Amino acid sequence: MTIKKIKPRLLYALFLSLIMLFDSCSTGIESTKTITYSKSDRKELNASPEETFMADIKPLKLKDWTPGKRFMIADNRAAIVFEPTQVKTDSVNIKGDVITFNRLIERPTPGGATQTVISFNDGINEYLYPTGKTLDDALENLSSLDIPMLIDLDLVATYKDKLEGLKLWTHSQLWYDKHGEKKEGRKFVPVTVMEVKPGDMLFQIHIDIRDEDGDESLIYMNPSHRGLESRTFASLFFLSDPKTRYPSIQPEIWELICKGKVRTGMTKEECKLSLGNPDDVNTGHDWNQTVEIWNYNNGSFLQFQDGLLTRYRI
Repeated sequence: MTIKKIKPRLLYALFLSLIMLFDSCSTGIESTKTITYSKSDRKELNASPEETFMADIKPLKLKDWTPGKRFMIADNRAAIVFEPTQVKTDSVNIKGDVITFNRLIERPTPGGATQTVISFNDGINEYLYPTGKTLDDALENLSSLDIPMLIDLDLVATYKDKLEGLKLWTHSQLWYDKHGEKKEGRKFVPVTVMEVKPGDMLFQIHIDIRDEDGDESLIYMNPSHRGLESRTFASLFFLSDPKTRYPSIQPEIWELICKGKVRTGMTKEECKLSLGNPDDVNTGHDWNQTVEIWNYNNGSFLQFQDGLLTRYRI
């Protein structure tokens, strides 16, 4: 067998070997596959009892508003969303003012179409908000959460009636003091809801909680139907003691979970409780073992082999 006859095959084999070596060095996993959660998958991962508990609270569409519906102005900069004939500069001190829905106005545009203007009233002045939509479009597609920097006080009142006095268990460590400064919070501890009140431009609902030591804190929340998954009721609270849902978790592991920490040997379920759902998942094999990597948008990652945590960065 001559060298000339062998050389092309050797080069081809070497080429394949280099590609496989490069892939192995880059990822540590062969034949990786990215998993994207479907809506049903994400629904299954979420705490469904809490979502069900809030399912009946929904913002009203514009077509269901009646005159007198109340809103609170969340920020002085809300002045810029109203027509300048009513509010002339963004320095006007209107934060905290309560205005009510008055009527709808159809107004022609220069192009010959019409747009809907929402009229609010504070008892003295009229505030006009141009929607940029036709009447039919506005009625069907605008809700009380779609007007910038306004808080739907009737929606807040609904949360107030449902939550005040209720015993819950926390799902988030992000707590605030009465001055709005961040403080060290705890996950999975029982608290009582003392007060539900209007919030601010970013978080429309502020919940005053009291823990078992008598300390009071604030938790900021957004309405469950606003599309902001990070601060809805289901992401902030449990309706029952979460520890009873996981009787097999050992006390020392549960302590890590409550502090938002992980260690090698933890299961996927335990890591999910501690850090939340991953943003994407890669799976494949390393030698003869099944490997799965969870990636989070903050740069954290967890690597599992046969279902147990082997490497991580948080």
